[in-house]
Amino acid sequence: MNLVGPGSDGPLAAEELPGWIRPSNWYLTGFLVPTGARVEQRADDDAEDDSAAEVADRAGLAEESAEDMKAPKRSFFPSSIGLSFLVAPDAAELLATVRWGEYERGEAAEARDRGGNPLPVWRRMSRDETVPLPLGAADAAQVRDVPGSGGLRLHMVERPLTGAALGRGIPPGARAVSVFLVNDRAAPKDAKHAGSGDVFQAEIEVGCEAAFIGRPDPRWRRPRDWDAEVADLHYADTPEYATGHGVSADWETAADGACRRVRTTWIPRAEVEKIETAEIPGVELSMDALGAASSGAEVGPMLQPLVAAYREWIETRRLALRDLAESRRATADQLLRQAEVAADRIERGIATLAADKDALEAFRMANRTVARALRTRNQEQDPKWRAFQIGFILLNLPGLADPSDPHRETADLLFFPTGGGKTEAYLGLAAFVMVLRRLRNPEDGGRAGAGVSVIMRYTLRLLTFDQLGRAAGLVCALELEREKDPARYGQWPFEIGLWVGKAATPNAMGRRGDQRSDTAKSRCLAFQRDPKNKPAPIPLTN
Repeated sequence: MNLVGPGSDGPLAAEELPGWIRPSNWYLTGFLVPTGARVEQRADDDAEDDSAAEVADRAGLAEESAEDMKAPKRSFFPSSIGLSFLVAPDAAELLATVRWGEYERGEAAEARDRGGNPLPVWRRMSRDETVPLPLGAADAAQVRDVPGSGGLRLHMVERPLTGAALGRGIPPGARAVSVFLVNDRAAPKDAKHAGSGDVFQAEIEVGCEAAFIGRPDPRWRRPRDWDAEVADLHYADTPEYATGHGVSADWETAADGACRRVRTTWIPRAEVEKIETAEIPGVELSMDALGAASSGAEVGPMLQPLVAAYREWIETRRLALRDLAESRRATADQLLRQAEVAADRIERGIATLAADKDALEAFRMANRTVARALRTRNQEQDPKWRAFQIGFILLNLPGLADPSDPHRETADLLFFPTGGGKTEAYLGLAAFVMVLRRLRNPEDGGRAGAGVSVIMRYTLRLLTFDQLGRAAGLVCALELEREKDPARYGQWPFEIGLWVGKAATPNAMGRRGDQRSDTAKSRCLAFQRDPKNKPAPIPLTN
């Protein structure tokens, strides 16, 4: 609402904005300017000033390339929005409802300036008009005036679907329809009246008695890559009923599952179902318990039920293949074959712990150190893995422990929502690798097994610092374990490093008398003087 403005109902439908600020400067999107408006009235006044200042600020940074420092192109406000959808063969008429807000100059009812004069305001008025749009006319293109709008027009284009356009559940006789709302109001002639022809919170809603037809993915008609095939399967039961032009689209489905109303929306929303992980009966997920396992024979029964439960789930999904369309069945079958490979790899991971004493010890220490880091960071009393985390770790153990493993060159993607535990899963693997190298290369006091074992790369500065702090906690836990038994884990300490640009950490120490503000010395002094408002000069403060 802060970006677009209020709708036609609600307490702010008749809002008042300060009179010294144009509504198009108050709201950042959702409005349409007249098609004939001059360039200075159709473009963002501040765009070029902001981009020039940004380029000037960044010009002194050595890390920025010439391509990065180019100013963005001037942006222009839209004069139209549109909506496209598919109608059934028996659809005879559409009802298009246009909603928008008008802002007119006026005087505040109560607010006064120091002299007692009423303050100027922009007062909002809600408008909505419904325009019938007959289908099947001889002329495929229609233009209809929106009543009482002063120049708003609806443009409709109707096209029959033939040949390759038919398929994937689209019946013969279906038609593609596009409806556009165009602001053809008279453009203001001078800066004094700038914005007087704009319409705000513009919206098109189209209804039809015959249900709209779900739009198929147009990519199905040509060869697609694997990701597109998987996406088509995942969203097979989530049809798209409309697409927007210069704006997003939304729709309503009735109790019978039919869609009879589509609309434009400036800020689209989608409901994403929450993903929850459940404990699998018989699977030991406690890090403390796994870290204390005395042998591979003991740890095997703790984890083997995970493989059995995964394979049982795979079989239930295989039975569901019969309900899929033939075009998607091959994709689903391939996904299940890959899941079977993953189950086999998890089982080999458990077997690796039983057969390789070094791998078992590295696994045990990984559990202990991740648990210790979580206790320190999150005050967890009994840290536990989630099923997908321990599955991911076990799946990768054979490739990390055995150079001849066929999956050593496989890169596995851990895909899970934010906050689900991806970091702890890969930190567990990182700890396993670092300890395993120490155990297998004890020469020269452990130096042979030291060095760079894991590289973590991030594209966002704040994410880099967050992950650095979490990884550093693990390294501290590893170092505390090493100090207990340096003969086993080596004399060389576990270490962590950071390589980032100078905007994150200083590149120069600085000296007395220099006027630079980007040195370690100047940043430390600034932080000491004002720790609340100045950034810390180092990425880790404790």
